[in-house]
Amino acid sequence: MAAYNAVNGTYSVQNKRLLTDYLKDKLEFQGFVMSDWWAIYDVEKSFGAGMDMNMPGGKYWGPNFIGDSFWGEHIQECIDKDIFPQERLDDAVLRIIRSLYKAEQMDDYPDVNLYVDTNTKENIALNRKVGADSNVLLKNDDAILPIKKTNKIKKIAVIGKDSMPTKFCSDLGCADGTLPLGWGSGTTDFKYIVDPLSAISKRAKKEDIEVVSYGKDDAKGGAEAAKDADLAIVFVQADSGEEYVTVEGNKGDRQSLDLWHDGNELIDAVASANKNTIVVIHAPGPVNVPFLDKVKGIVFAGMPGQESGNAITDVLFGDVNPSGHLPYTWAPREDYPTDVKYDAALQGGGEEKTQYDYNEGLFVGYRWFDKKGIEPTFAFGYGLSYTTFEYSDLKVEMKEDGLHVSVTVTNTGSVAGAAVPMIFLSFPDVVKDYPSRLFKGFDKMMLEAGESKITKIFIDNHDLSYFDVESMKFVKPEEGEYTVFAGSNARDLPLKVNVSANAGETGENGETGEADENNNESDAEEDIGDLPENDDVKEVDEDSNDEEVTTDSVEEEASNTEKKNTTVIKKPIKTKTIRKCII
Repeated sequence: MAAYNAVNGTYSVQNKRLLTDYLKDKLEFQGFVMSDWWAIYDVEKSFGAGMDMNMPGGKYWGPNFIGDSFWGEHIQECIDKDIFPQERLDDAVLRIIRSLYKAEQMDDYPDVNLYVDTNTKENIALNRKVGADSNVLLKNDDAILPIKKTNKIKKIAVIGKDSMPTKFCSDLGCADGTLPLGWGSGTTDFKYIVDPLSAISKRAKKEDIEVVSYGKDDAKGGAEAAKDADLAIVFVQADSGEEYVTVEGNKGDRQSLDLWHDGNELIDAVASANKNTIVVIHAPGPVNVPFLDKVKGIVFAGMPGQESGNAITDVLFGDVNPSGHLPYTWAPREDYPTDVKYDAALQGGGEEKTQYDYNEGLFVGYRWFDKKGIEPTFAFGYGLSYTTFEYSDLKVEMKEDGLHVSVTVTNTGSVAGAAVPMIFLSFPDVVKDYPSRLFKGFDKMMLEAGESKITKIFIDNHDLSYFDVESMKFVKPEEGEYTVFAGSNARDLPLKVNVSANAGETGENGETGEADENNNESDAEEDIGDLPENDDVKEVDEDSNDEEVTTDSVEEEASNTEKKNTTVIKKPIKTKTIRKCII
């Protein structure tokens, strides 16, 4: 899909260099390119540049677009005038038909039914599972979670309007009650939304735990409700969506990264009244966390959909061990390389453009923070669990088809949990002005307590290449060495090994680049050198997090893609990996 924006002054839907020269020719993209809704305002520049489908077809909002399109019969008119050739039309048609065959939509295509009942038991269970698996545990001091009466928790205070039932409004253009989704044209007409307070109250009864609540965002009232509880859970939120809807002064993008409805003040007041405070954040992305050192637990719940309350409750009570990891770097707004520009009015297209200069080049996300030596609040890929994992025995081999990586992961805790090993790669020194490390692959593997598994991750030759601006093509280095890193997030990569860029050649740590014992058991000083200089890395006592944590049931899952093959090792593997945490 081509976006609304322009690149170097040319709109994406009219940018032949992007659509045809690069996407279709150089990258050999075989599918079709469709427009975002009503992004196209002509036929000559858009269809001629390489757009294949105009969505939704008409010039304006509404169903009566037949015969009232910028394309339609105007495509043939342009062909007749030799503005673009017949082959351009043939190419667009073939790309669309090819995609239909690829998606197996040409045979036995079902009748379109816009009114099918999706509220089935299977869908409800799936929504709940996806919501629970998406929760990211950001902090869990003193193993405050999961909630168990055996942990001397007899009374819970649930605080904040975000814990209450959602108020439904058009395109979800409001933030009143718990937040299941952002606003805009892509929102869902929910059949129902489970609020956190109801779900927590129902689950707490099974543990014979009392629940009190305060469903407002008033700091004084929240503190009063929390002061006599054994545990306080504060639900807070921030929201965003499409620019055609303005919510509480926010036109699409958020005005700031602060929590809405004075959430920071609410958390501060509750944490001052109750030393066992947990924060649950519903938001589209990072928020400022000035309360980080004042609370014992933080869960980033994102926007979990209609099973929101049940999903967070499953994690809070340990029925599901959290396994979500951040898909972005979490930091203060001023630490990011590019910021949002706010215009008094929406731009009307044409020559009216808001200019953004992306001077950071390739150094986006975690790459920027590595380059500048900035310590993020939470690193890309960060996410805790109710158990602990060790990484060991990193092995790599360069073959003709690409780089083959394997690493052993061991569950060193007392409950089952899902580990997410991540692979990062540093390019040979011959590649200049390039990110120090690039994320190249991951796996998700369910491990019982004490169990070990080997995951195999493949990095193909394209992912081992960089784009050479002189030759204007992707090039795989033929000399030097790659460095492969393995760990749990962009700032926790305890394992590394070097491997030659040439297939079959020996890396510095052994045949075919296998890590030797000294490299896998590297000391703290060696690992610190691979991180930005201002990182504070400390060794963690292997027994420090082995709190007794029990769970009635931990949801088992293992998600592996085609390029990943997980081998189960029935007997535990002995490992000697130094685990480190970045603080």
